[in-house]
Amino acid sequence: MMPVVITFLATLLMGMPVAFVMGISGFVFFIGQETLTFTIPVQLTVTQTQSFAMLAIPMFIFAGNLMNKTGITNHLLRLADVLTGHMRAGLAQTTCVLSALMGGVSSSAIGDASMEARIFQPTMEAKKYPRGFGAGSVAFSSVITPIIPPGTGLILYGTIGEVSVGRLFAAGIIPGLVLMAALMIAVAFTARELDMPK
Repeated sequence: MMPVVITFLATLLMGMPVAFVMGISGFVFFIGQETLTFTIPVQLTVTQTQSFAMLAIPMFIFAGNLMNKTGITNHLLRLADVLTGHMRAGLAQTTCVLSALMGGVSSSAIGDASMEARIFQPTMEAKKYPRGFGAGSVAFSSVITPIIPPGTGLILYGTIGEVSVGRLFAAGIIPGLVLMAALMIAVAFTARELDMPK
């Protein structure tokens, strides 16, 4: 046990990231055990990946990339713009609807926020939206994305908690749509207070 502690402290004091410190210390532990074979850590790693529900995550990422490359994401953007572009602060309303639509594509709040910031922020500034309002609308609308199914968070929770993933997906639709409607109402009231154009 002493070599593991020495390795842990030495690598930690060298300024190595904690994840590497723990990994190297674990490796030293397995080397020092004569009763454990090297196949056990490999088996533990592989068995974690052999879950049917976990297979959905890389396929979900693949589907999102495929939708981006084939232009389906641009069609979703145009649909969101057609639905809300005529409203007051239409670009901010579009971010809310697009975040709900992107829940089925990316399921990542950070990915959705970065995509919408790249697309909408320059246009909002060109249309004289206040910078804080534009950034805020992109930031808070991206919270909708992980709630709308199919989300990787729902898949992970269902797998780890042994809860039906299908029921989690069904349970995420209504709260996601209610959150989208609430954010659109908040944008409408804020746009009216700021006397913003369409």
